[in-house]
Amino acid sequence: MSGALDPRLLARAREVVASITGFRNDAIAAEAVERVVRAELTRGRTAPDLLGELLHPVSHLGTALVKAVLVGETYFFRHPEHFRFISHAAVPAALQRGALALRGWSAGCASGEEAYSLAACLQASLPHGFPVEVLGTDLHEASLEAARRATYGTWSRRESAPRLFPLYSETGEREVAILPPVRRITTFAQANLLAPLPERFGRFDFILCRNVLTYFTPAARDAAISLLSRTLNPGGWLFLGAVEVDRVPAGMVREGPPELQAFRLLTPEELNARASAASRAAARAHPVAAPSRRPVAPLMPAPAREVPVAPPPPTRLHLNALERIEEGDEAGASSVLEALVRQAPDYLPGLLELALLRERSGAREGAVPLMRTLRSRAERLPPDQLVEGPEALPARFYQASADAYLNQGALE
Repeated sequence: MSGALDPRLLARAREVVASITGFRNDAIAAEAVERVVRAELTRGRTAPDLLGELLHPVSHLGTALVKAVLVGETYFFRHPEHFRFISHAAVPAALQRGALALRGWSAGCASGEEAYSLAACLQASLPHGFPVEVLGTDLHEASLEAARRATYGTWSRRESAPRLFPLYSETGEREVAILPPVRRITTFAQANLLAPLPERFGRFDFILCRNVLTYFTPAARDAAISLLSRTLNPGGWLFLGAVEVDRVPAGMVREGPPELQAFRLLTPEELNARASAASRAAARAHPVAAPSRRPVAPLMPAPAREVPVAPPPPTRLHLNALERIEEGDEAGASSVLEALVRQAPDYLPGLLELALLRERSGAREGAVPLMRTLRSRAERLPPDQLVEGPEALPARFYQASADAYLNQGALE
């Protein structure tokens, strides 16, 4: 079938891909979308039938479209400067902090070369027997199946990326196999960067998410970075691609030269020290005048009257909830956030925080209505309007977060 395709069908197909992946419109390959649509029409399906299926993004057709547009370019020790930095700076710093085990995550790992490279780097940089785990995740299950086979051809080995650490052995003229010690500490799972990583995967000391966010819209990129940072251990590192962000993510500091795009999550002690320094600076900038020593005639006591107590501002309640989460008091945090949502139903950060907390605790049925409310209220605001919270973020961030969450399902 070589005729023109229904433009409404192609437009809806691209919308579905964007809602699931977070990709910009110009990053969605038109030929890949058309190829999937034509294949379905060749099987005897009609354009109205396909349009009907695409009303529900989580569908067989939606999955096929996403698989067709994903970019799988990867190879061993790509961007070797990151692995050198991890080995020479980040691992020694983690050991100095007293880490008893180290965990890494290759987010958007495609066929697994990056995940195995990270595992080899950590294993070679630590004392023998030191506990190490690496997780690789991707949207495309077929790529993960290839990663689990742990055998690769010449395309995975490039002259531009040196073999920095023991990683594979030759099994034939054009094929290599990942070394068993590296393979044993590396696992793979399907996951969407625009959805919270399931709690069972735990937290990480090193996250590599490189050359993935390049294709995202700004709102989807910000949402993904926020979710990635939530899975870092205090003091952990996030490594991004060279042109993927133009500012330091919230709660983090840049490590190494700017072109390295390496960011470290501040520890609670560092955050407290920063807050104290900011308070001292504010006090110096606005000193309080000393009270007058002139005697003042006593005043007759005024009749007592009841003064209404104003509720605490939403941001203060939100920060209180975040402190409870850091302390492991999720029940207390949930109570605070529920009170916050009742007090300030239009406070978008509170809706998102409570929904994510319920998702992490396994109460998805309680998270979905909150995400729907979040999307509805975020849609009413101008996309670039900053929303007050612990971090000022545009309304489009909250809408993208809600959309990504509500559209997940079949691809997890």
